[in-house]
Amino acid sequence: MTQFNFQFQKILDIKENEKDFAQVQMADAIKRHEAGCQKKESILSRIIRSEQTMREKQQVGMNISELRELENYIYQLQTQLMDSQRELEHLQKNVSKTQNHLQLKSQEQKIWDNLKEQKMNQHIERSKVIEQNFFDELASTRFYRTAKASLAERG
Repeated sequence: MTQFNFQFQKILDIKENEKDFAQVQMADAIKRHEAGCQKKESILSRIIRSEQTMREKQQVGMNISELRELENYIYQLQTQLMDSQRELEHLQKNVSKTQNHLQLKSQEQKIWDNLKEQKMNQHIERSKVIEQNFFDELASTRFYRTAKASLAERG
């Protein structure tokens, strides 16, 4: 049987590489999104701690300048929180975009894999037919020789 040679193997290899690269991009996008979530949580916890500290100091009594500094700090944290939220939305869109891209590349690779499988099956079937024809020819030749030999013995 002859060896199967897929004529579009280079394209299939490219599609596999593209899919692998898309997987790396997806993993990177998820990692950046998770880092953005951690950053947001960190800012949120600092806001909560600062507001709690401000309430405690207000009850005890605190200098107005310290109170203003703490309020400014909380305001800055809230601004950072809003910026972080916008960044997180952008990162989520990027995750969705890379996920769609990965799905597309996976589909493309699967299409080429299926084509390769179909071509390989066709090759196997052709090889089986050729092999069967060869054995049929051998059997016919053997039958012809034995028939000729038996006729020669009789006659």
